[in-house]
Amino acid sequence: MRPLPALPAALAAAAVVAPLLLGPVGPAAASTTAPTDGPTSTATSAPAPTPVPGAGRLDVAALQEVVDEAADDDVRLSVGVQSLGGATLTDGPVVLGSTESYSSASLIKVALVVAVLRAVDRGDLALDDTVEVTNSDDVPGTGVLAGYSSPYEATIGELCGLAITVSDNTASNVLAEEVGLEEVDRLVEDLGLEPTHMGRLFFSDGPKDESNDLDAASTLELLRAVHDDDVLAPASRGRLLGWMRQQELDTKIAEEVEDDVQTATKTGDTSRVSHAGGYLLDPGRETALVVLTETEDGRSPTAAADPYIQDVAALVAEQVLAAPEAPEPTTAPAPTTTPEQVVAEEVRQTLGGDDAAAAEDDGLPAAVTGALTVVGLLALVVVALRARVLLRQRARRR
Repeated sequence: MRPLPALPAALAAAAVVAPLLLGPVGPAAASTTAPTDGPTSTATSAPAPTPVPGAGRLDVAALQEVVDEAADDDVRLSVGVQSLGGATLTDGPVVLGSTESYSSASLIKVALVVAVLRAVDRGDLALDDTVEVTNSDDVPGTGVLAGYSSPYEATIGELCGLAITVSDNTASNVLAEEVGLEEVDRLVEDLGLEPTHMGRLFFSDGPKDESNDLDAASTLELLRAVHDDDVLAPASRGRLLGWMRQQELDTKIAEEVEDDVQTATKTGDTSRVSHAGGYLLDPGRETALVVLTETEDGRSPTAAADPYIQDVAALVAEQVLAAPEAPEPTTAPAPTTTPEQVVAEEVRQTLGGDDAAAAEDDGLPAAVTGALTVVGLLALVVVALRARVLLRQRARRR
């Protein structure tokens, strides 16, 4: 003769019997949607302006006014803005003004240093690796290395810091020779940063058909990828942002907004272009900002274009500080206990709960276990009837 079912089987039976005993408690909720009555308005209004994808809360019109004003002044201007890390000003990347590429000037050094740091993250280079620098490496322009007595040694980390904080051209060229310009191309390919391209060293006699170029959209995407840890290890990301916070040459973004919000930026200037790109780092409102300019009439871009860069920076910073902070991460709400779960728990407790399972594990005789099962099933009927009354009472209270 087969033994009577053990307690776990009784619990399984409870799951089948309880719904049959309980049945439906009340009617389904009626629809609360009201029909629409009355005539449809036929009034017409002026068409709304075409929305800019990703704009979110960003006042695009105010920025477009600056772009248009610059164009009237023979200054080609591009603006890129994107909220980061859950910040709420924009819903995605926003690019206004010219979509054509520019000569990169020193702003390309951000991509160069990112390529170097990627090599560090892979283990191909180390920040404390030393490089011999000689006077043959010296190039003019910004920086502090040109003119040092040579030869001397500098670490990869020191060269990266100089390339960003003081835009050192000599340090940048030494880095490019160490990592290889093809590493910048690989970065561009991996992140889809075309038309960004570093085809030659600074102040070099490189191929005449090679140039250093970028545009607002690709620069904005590089800044986003760095901030969001999509391209660098967290330690390398922190180093790069630290160097950008220590930028000593920013008379464009930081000078305009540094009293209101912390910045981490990089600039670039030639006789035709003036650029600035980086981060507004107000906690919970972190934003990437890129402003590229080119004068088209031979004027100095610093004099002619920088006021427009500063106007854009001031407008964006004001909107960043007025935007809501990024929402705090939320945890999933605790599951709601349904009436059926209340009944199931009462059944489990009536049948002995965890003690019953322990008794089975202790090897009680099958006859004793079977007797307990019969008693438990009878108790189930009583509990189910009691639960039915309980659920009806709850339904009436609702």
